[in-house]
Amino acid sequence: MKKLFAAALALLVCSAAFAQNETNPKTLEDRVAALEKKSVNWDKISKYISPSGYLIGGYDWNDAGTSTFKIKNVNISLFGNLYKGDYGTLDYKLQFAFAGNPKVIDAFATYMPIKEIGLKFGQFKSPLTWENSMRSPTTLEFVNYSLAVQRLARMSTQDICGFSEAGRDLGFEFLGSALHRDGYSIINYEVAVFNGYKLNTTDNNKSKDIVARLIVNPIKPLSVFGYFQRGEGAYPSFDDATQKYTPQDDFKYLKMFRYGGGFSYVDFWGFARAELIGGHTDNLTRNFNSLGGYFAAGANITDHWKFVARYDYMDEDTNSKNINEMDYTAGITYAPIKNFDVKLNYTYRQLGGGFQDKNCVYVQLTFKF
Repeated sequence: MKKLFAAALALLVCSAAFAQNETNPKTLEDRVAALEKKSVNWDKISKYISPSGYLIGGYDWNDAGTSTFKIKNVNISLFGNLYKGDYGTLDYKLQFAFAGNPKVIDAFATYMPIKEIGLKFGQFKSPLTWENSMRSPTTLEFVNYSLAVQRLARMSTQDICGFSEAGRDLGFEFLGSALHRDGYSIINYEVAVFNGYKLNTTDNNKSKDIVARLIVNPIKPLSVFGYFQRGEGAYPSFDDATQKYTPQDDFKYLKMFRYGGGFSYVDFWGFARAELIGGHTDNLTRNFNSLGGYFAAGANITDHWKFVARYDYMDEDTNSKNINEMDYTAGITYAPIKNFDVKLNYTYRQLGGGFQDKNCVYVQLTFKF
């Protein structure tokens, strides 16, 4: 029996070796040609589909009683160029967020027949504010976005309209640039029309939001910009006592305006940036004006270490002394390798309305792939 089993095993090995010899290239030239063919096929695929993603987690602490580890972002993106030729370029991007409730946050295509004018359609970041659209969670120099951006650009659950939509909306945008120089353009513009409602959701009224931004680059490192938004919707009413939003009648058209501007300077030594953001928000119980802003700067100490600081101010209702906040933040970033960094931020938070001030510590780890 053992001899029979050994003979059967030998026959099986010989058959496999023969089959492998028949399917694999026999010469070095054939092997090289096969590898080159696979490489060409992969280049064709990667031209249309390029994956990327990031994972962001960390630890938050403050002396008012908060101490928690958390996962902030788990995002995967697919992007690519569908066309590049005599008739311009056509690009697309899909981005999926998995922290919390999984959802699509980006799904858009951009067609640029010429540099001076193009069209973007889908769900994408609003051009309102610089920090929202020009700084992703992986490129933001701080752990948290500035107060005014979080509360006036639908960036977080603290937005005064009650919408936490990652600074995005569904609609279309005209964009372009003029006066081109080596590596940049002096004039850049964006004019967008959005639903003005929630992500991945059809609009709940006939009104649309209009957002416009103009960016001027007198020199390559410096950007000076201004922006404006006009919208209408059924914005939830915020109760200061319960710190909760109360839904309002969907058929009530309440006006909302946002406006602001600032500058950004980025060079080899570091960066400096400032924004002033204002707004008017209608409400069924009362109308109110808001004003906020920040000044931030950072220095590249070495190739791996960066020091940052920011003064941050937000007054949600300029007629009330109870809803305002000032944050003073200092931080350091350590990036030992290309796709990984650690941020440590300390924030002293001054709250109006008799609320107790807070000392806050934030630690954030970012992994990119």
